[in-house]
Amino acid sequence: MNQDKVVEMLKNYRSYKFAVNNGIAGYDPCDNTGMPRGGGYGSREPRLGGGSTFQSEMDYRLYKGIVTAIEGAVSEVLDDDQATVIRRKYLDRNKRTLAQIAAERNVDPTTVTRWHKLALKQLSVALALVEPAEIINLDDVLKPA
Repeated sequence: MNQDKVVEMLKNYRSYKFAVNNGIAGYDPCDNTGMPRGGGYGSREPRLGGGSTFQSEMDYRLYKGIVTAIEGAVSEVLDDDQATVIRRKYLDRNKRTLAQIAAERNVDPTTVTRWHKLALKQLSVALALVEPAEIINLDDVLKPA
């Protein structure tokens, strides 16, 4: 996978995670209650704009796989300095620039830039089999016909 795709997935990580936790819920067709496995839907089936429960399940699995892959790769592949840079630049709620990270860590900005480049290179290898998923814009999906 090229580094641009890695950066795209990292930038969308919080949206993927939010969708898994609150928006797109996996659905168990064997459950006769019509309840999704995850939260966010109350007692109705997980449908986006009238879509099928099958599609919701597929979206849930895709997004959950991306979240799991990113979290695993950052934790298992990167060293502590590289992981800190990736978390602060892409995964944290309040994202920081590389210059801000350098100031916080009390290191030279070129060092943080080097950590960032190495991290993206390693994540490109670790996430090679993961394809970025399109983030569904609910404004387009839920427009009245």
